[in-house]
Amino acid sequence: MNGQRGFTLLEMLAALAVLAICSSVLVAAFGHSARALQQVQRSDRLSLIARSLIDDASDRPLQTGRSVGEWSGVQWQMDVSLLPGAAGPASAYRLDLHVDDGARQARYSTLQVRSSGTGAEQ
Repeated sequence: MNGQRGFTLLEMLAALAVLAICSSVLVAAFGHSARALQQVQRSDRLSLIARSLIDDASDRPLQTGRSVGEWSGVQWQMDVSLLPGAAGPASAYRLDLHVDDGARQARYSTLQVRSSGTGAEQ
């Protein structure tokens, strides 16, 4: 009887095959997570630009109608409309914002209330 211990060549090949399969699954998972991270970064960028545009609209008198522009390579379009039935000292406006960077686009809506002296159309 031979006293040598160790792995046979067939056992080593099987272990290498299992290792190769596991590593290819991990590489694919890292690739998917990297793509998902890029999508999240694009969405965050659009959200931050939208927030900045809405904040900018909050700092000036609102005028009903459509305005368009570009901010850091992102095309945007904002529609401002006066909500009906807003009688009294305040008017309610709806702001609909569409942002598009070519690869991704998003829509945001918000309502703002202004005293009668700050809006252009009453």
